[in-house]
Amino acid sequence: MIPLLPYKRLVFESQSSKEEIIRRLSVEVASRRRRSGVFERRAEKFEGEVSETGFKISPIIRYRNSFLPVVEGQFSPIAKGVRIDVRMRLTTPVLIFSILWLSLVVVGAGAVIFEIISTGKFAGAMFIPFGMLLFFYLLVTIGFGVEAKEAGKLLSDIFEASVVKRASR
Repeated sequence: MIPLLPYKRLVFESQSSKEEIIRRLSVEVASRRRRSGVFERRAEKFEGEVSETGFKISPIIRYRNSFLPVVEGQFSPIAKGVRIDVRMRLTTPVLIFSILWLSLVVVGAGAVIFEIISTGKFAGAMFIPFGMLLFFYLLVTIGFGVEAKEAGKLLSDIFEASVVKRASR
């Protein structure tokens, strides 16, 4: 099954200590959102919160993207260093809107399928709900996927760690 709402999970393992990982990540995370102009450059790569147990951050970008991932991570000790379990998901308002919008489009697609089955007639306009589903899938997948991939690379550099496990939907 092709997922319509994206989610990404990465597991990093670093030989650095938890304290060093927290220190490096804190340098790259702005504590609160402030307005920034299109041409303004910020030193930080993310905004959000970093704590002793984990973090909840979002990438800082200079353009609009409603599908920007929320990046949540948890630290856990391993024999030589620390494991960082990272989950990337859509923001809650975007997730709620997406579910509502998809529900309405699926109802429309169901009505089209019912109409085709019951009448045996097919018109070109009946493709519209299916085109809307395809458009939404591409919009969300590309908008989220590009930013999630970039966030993963940035985190890998910050943690000086490699990804040991990947999962996406």
